[in-house]
Amino acid sequence: MHIIYFLTGYFAFEEFILKFLPVSDSVYSYLRFLGEILIYAAFGRLVFHKLYRGIPFVKTPIDLPVIGFYFVVFLSMFINRSPIIGSLYNIRPLARYIVLFYLVVNSSLSHQRITTLLRIILCIGVVQIGVGLVQWLGGPTLYDLFLPRASTLEVAGFTKEFRLLELGREIGSIYGTLGDTVIYGVFMIVILTIFLSRIKRLDYLNLLGIGLLLLFIARSYSRAATFSAMLACVVWYFFQYGWKMTLRLSLIVLLVFSVILAIVNPFELEYVNPRKAKVGLTGNITGVFSGSYVKVAQKQRLGAILGNVPTVLVNKPILGYGADQNTTIEKLNKSKRSFLFKILSKKGFKDVYWVAILCFYGLLGLGLFMFIFYRLFTASLKLYKNTVSKFTKDMAMVMICLVVVTMFLLFFNRTLEFRGYGFYFWMCAALMFVSDTALQTYKPLRITL
Repeated sequence: MHIIYFLTGYFAFEEFILKFLPVSDSVYSYLRFLGEILIYAAFGRLVFHKLYRGIPFVKTPIDLPVIGFYFVVFLSMFINRSPIIGSLYNIRPLARYIVLFYLVVNSSLSHQRITTLLRIILCIGVVQIGVGLVQWLGGPTLYDLFLPRASTLEVAGFTKEFRLLELGREIGSIYGTLGDTVIYGVFMIVILTIFLSRIKRLDYLNLLGIGLLLLFIARSYSRAATFSAMLACVVWYFFQYGWKMTLRLSLIVLLVFSVILAIVNPFELEYVNPRKAKVGLTGNITGVFSGSYVKVAQKQRLGAILGNVPTVLVNKPILGYGADQNTTIEKLNKSKRSFLFKILSKKGFKDVYWVAILCFYGLLGLGLFMFIFYRLFTASLKLYKNTVSKFTKDMAMVMICLVVVTMFLLFFNRTLEFRGYGFYFWMCAALMFVSDTALQTYKPLRITL
């Protein structure tokens, strides 16, 4: 249990802690594997303990689609003759948090312990707001203090380099201790959803809290995170006040946004990259609706949807091009029938994660991956509507919002692979199931030595 407490507090501060350790760059790079090594070690110990004692494992609604998805991953790897190391490295960021999910689900956690974990996450959120405020007001010197260490690690032909160090940050953005503005934005969405789940009425104090969180998410300058945070609020509002009130509020917000868009950034204006020139907070959000941004997007995320998807569907629809990213990109570029908008490079290939899953594992893999989310959503909805436990209902509300938001976010970045989001997403999913006293178990197995 202590390892779960430690990891919950550790991942949000990992880059900041490791930066100041008096170790070489190579040691620093390998220390970034520490968190997931602890996850696997704790899970291995748990499995051995349960098997030795004959304690049954917990059933969850996502077990079969998870098993099916990983079966397809290895099937795609085998059929397409993908390099083993590259294939395992490609699936590793997602796999470690699936393991975390089963570690937490199968741990004996009382409501008091679950509450403690949630408080740790909320406290991290408060610290991130504080650090973000310091960065916002402190200037370049304090920004540099929180930057990750400028070190790279190459594994299986992949080089890990932080986006802030490689491309620079958006002028005026904040990133807390997460090492990246986008990861900061999506992590704060987790804080927002937990905060929303605890609200019973919209008084001034709660509105102030929501507004503050939305402001700091927007200050990350991640447009995807900003729109996702708004989406989380809409989903929560729908379950609290029904579709009629939600429709009215949405129309009002849409009207206000349209007026702001017409004033701040009309369609004929040129898109300005916030990393190259100072852009106001509102202008950064509305900039995606400028005509010039659409042209830029065609070579990036929009291009991946319009180009990669039909290319896969007419060439390798069932199992995709293979489980290794490098060879998949090479095969995509050499496709007999191609709809690609440009020659693909290794950088940014996973920005549209749904498309990346389709490219790697085909329709079969994408279908099972989407089915995991479907099962998570239906399980959360069922618990929210049917459980008598207020605690479980609140956790179900968190997951309803997170599942909807994550499905949207995966069109813009590899959200579930981010340490500052994937860990806390699967942690909240596990805590929801653990809080359900009606959770079933499999038939117990026992081994003897």
